Amino acid sequence: MGDASYTVPSIHDPLPDPHGYNVDSYYNPPAYHPPGSFAPSTNNVSMSDAISGNNEFVAPLTAQQKLNADDYGVHDFKVPNDNPYRFDADSLLNRFSNNLHLKRIFHWLDPKFFHERAWFSWTAPHSYQLPGHYYRSENGGRIYIYRHRDVFRRKHAGLNDDRYLDPIDGRVEKLFVQTVNEIYDTDNDTTWRRTYIKNVSPWLIRLAYWPYSHMPVANPEFSADYGLGESSSTGIGAWKQEQWLHISLRWLPSCIGLLLLMIFPTDVEGHVRNHGCYDPVPYRYWSYPLSARNFRENKGQMPKPGSFGTTNDFRLSDRCLRPRLLCFLDRITDDDPRGCLDPQVWIDEHGGGVEPTYIFISYTAENQFERRCADARRDVQSTGSSYCNCLQCQNAASDAEALHRIARKAARNANVAAYWTDQCCMSTDKAELQEDVYRISDVVRGAAKIVIVVGRTGQDRLPPSVTTLDLLKEWGTRMWTWPEVLLGPAGEKIQVYTRGGDMRAPLEISKMEFPAQVWDDSDVARQLIDNYEGSLALSRLELVVLALECLKRRVETGTTKYLEGDLSYALMGLLRQRPKVDQTDSAFQAFARLSLANDSDRLLERMICLLPFDSNHDLMSNDRYYSQNAGTATGNSGQDGTDLLSEDSKKRHYWTNLDDYWGAKLWDIQPMCQVAGIGKDDTVILDGAYGATIHWDSFQRVAITTRETWSRMLARYFVRGTPAWFFTGVLTVAFSPNSPTGKGIGALFLMIAIVTILLSPMLILHIYGGKVWNTQPWLFGFEGHMSLRKIEMKIFGFPSERLSWAPYASNMSHHRVNSEFLEDECEGMDPLLAGENETGGAGTVSTTGERLRLFTLVDTNTMTVTTFRAARPPTVALLCGSEGGMQRAVMCSYDWTNQCLWRETVLRMETMALQKMPRIGRVRFGLRRWQGEMGRSDLLPPD
Repeated sequence: MGDASYTVPSIHDPLPDPHGYNVDSYYNPPAYHPPGSFAPSTNNVSMSDAISGNNEFVAPLTAQQKLNADDYGVHDFKVPNDNPYRFDADSLLNRFSNNLHLKRIFHWLDPKFFHERAWFSWTAPHSYQLPGHYYRSENGGRIYIYRHRDVFRRKHAGLNDDRYLDPIDGRVEKLFVQTVNEIYDTDNDTTWRRTYIKNVSPWLIRLAYWPYSHMPVANPEFSADYGLGESSSTGIGAWKQEQWLHISLRWLPSCIGLLLLMIFPTDVEGHVRNHGCYDPVPYRYWSYPLSARNFRENKGQMPKPGSFGTTNDFRLSDRCLRPRLLCFLDRITDDDPRGCLDPQVWIDEHGGGVEPTYIFISYTAENQFERRCADARRDVQSTGSSYCNCLQCQNAASDAEALHRIARKAARNANVAAYWTDQCCMSTDKAELQEDVYRISDVVRGAAKIVIVVGRTGQDRLPPSVTTLDLLKEWGTRMWTWPEVLLGPAGEKIQVYTRGGDMRAPLEISKMEFPAQVWDDSDVARQLIDNYEGSLALSRLELVVLALECLKRRVETGTTKYLEGDLSYALMGLLRQRPKVDQTDSAFQAFARLSLANDSDRLLERMICLLPFDSNHDLMSNDRYYSQNAGTATGNSGQDGTDLLSEDSKKRHYWTNLDDYWGAKLWDIQPMCQVAGIGKDDTVILDGAYGATIHWDSFQRVAITTRETWSRMLARYFVRGTPAWFFTGVLTVAFSPNSPTGKGIGALFLMIAIVTILLSPMLILHIYGGKVWNTQPWLFGFEGHMSLRKIEMKIFGFPSERLSWAPYASNMSHHRVNSEFLEDECEGMDPLLAGENETGGAGTVSTTGERLRLFTLVDTNTMTVTTFRAARPPTVALLCGSEGGMQRAVMCSYDWTNQCLWRETVLRMETMALQKMPRIGRVRFGLRRWQGEMGRSDLLPPD
């Protein structure tokens, strides 16, 4: 390491949430670092005191690390200090191997272990590659130390890198992903460490199969990787001359090697663990939710006794029994040209027993009746008036006068006492104004008639090319106008007045005609119209799903954003329970609050199980998205002509995509878990799901149970006794030179031993082959694709046709009819042979703009193999619901910096997996993991 001096980062700054442990031990260097140097590891912090801590706190360093540029070889630039992989490898071990040129010398022995880009470690895996990218720290690259507490209350702190929860000891460990050779030989352009796929089968079985391996196959339809018939002992009848020669040359060396191996005891069979169940997920969520389903679990003061009830809940907004203000026709004066008055005052003046009837005036401010400029509206809210005289304010004044003139005429024609319009019938106080905006649905419900006013801003006469129906369609694209039609009086026609048109003959349209004439989503909107008109009864779940689909289309057209949760607040008007508006909520958090407050038939739990299938969400990369100001809604277009406002809306409302890849509807899914609360950053607290850990670092020997037949029992007896018989025969012959009986007995033992040795490859494959009756459940994963034959050889040591392709488990799965024996037998197909290659139907770009990579999952419980695409390797499988006789397995990656499981993709697993998968407690879960800012990490082993 040279004479470089290192500065240990200090994290003694005061923390918002004090901790009761000594932070000095955060950076204890490993024992193998020489004295006088310091190379902190991202995995060396684990303290076992049982004190509560906030695992989501990010502590900034007050002193930057001073690192010598000679420690690592890099590609023409200095490695940033916030690169966690700079401290990853054992520098002493790698320096030693490089100085002795071990990789160059022994590359022929094992090209993967001694790969040119390999790093070495004392712990498994001993040879791996560092990632080519890392997660950059925020705030200009200033180093941040993240904290994590595992299920056993041990603490870990370090820089952000890819990790997983180890089911063996519960620690958060580095994520190593085993990779096929074709990918391992390329540059590692990921954020996880890669290692090569090792053969974990016993040498005894590998050597027994060696004579059959790499057997030449004449003119195969596919490579020998995909078949068994002519390349193993199962197809002896089809062997040709060159195959018999291949066997003959390898048979005797294999027998001799097996004899030597049988002398020493070997653990051939795997071990049963976890009582025959999958490896659990050692997870526990330690933090408070943002909003719990049970309010008493929230952080902060407890509510007063009696604040909860069946009809009164302080968490919900009060319903609006009557409008705050109305424009009364009989109260119009020169001092008050609008006639605005509190309805209660009008009621008291008319005897106190009659409620005023009114019409609801609906219009759109987008290009039709403009509002005053933002500065003027701000002045009105703060001082009550504004003297701004800009062009927009001038047009707004004329538009307002025209709107009220039409409204008065419509009210007289309808023979009502007043009309309501949001231009003057809502409070000017900012807090009350927000409540009024999201209570408009109550005002609509109480109106005697809905009147729509259309026109063009600043124009008292329409251009000849513009018709009333054109303006009405434009009005119908706005999100806030859509619920006004649904909630209007049932059976009452809606009148449409046009600015500059004939006030005596307004256009009248029934609600049933709106889907066909005004809206472009007639198929969905008509169902909702029928529901509110009483001709069709929708379930609670159907109502929310259909309404969400209609609102999503309108919000994506560029409706001006007031709050992030506007879509949910518009939907809130259709539901009975209305949570209070929270300006800090994101679009997803507002919807989650609304869903939890209402009996929506576990809508969120069902949404989690969907695999969204819609390429329209792949609009722009994260870098471009985050470069825009998401807090503004201007409707401007980018240079490429794409509407940035629509793109921003789709990014914020990604969760509204309910189009499942398998075509399932939400009501087709039966959830098995419960959302217990809402978390930060568009997450929920999920409880009761079934969970299992996926192993990515290496395959393991799988314990299997086969039927004990008489032939297998005799074969095992002879094979295990071969060394004893062989040496007994040799000793008997050696010590009985003059005894014919002794020589005969010794010769018999030798003959049995020699015959067994010569048949040992076949006998061993027979002992450990056969049909599998039971297995130890494992979930293995690797990056890339391999044939079933290769996978079986890596796990079991020889191809045995135990594994099969899952026919309908992922969006890459294929199946076909196999009529060789049964007429309609369903058979899973290799996705690559079925045409799912680099440009397959599953897509190559995720909904977050990240590149999708090819992964393969091996399930030893169902003995199936599934190929799928995801942005990063999922380390946890959560079974959250069932559909169509299959379980929906939500595949999640783990972000240890915030203890969150993020959905990467959704697979379908057989129901029998439930029997051997343990349940998991509360987990923090997110539907979409946004890619953080990435940095390039071209680290090479030190010289």
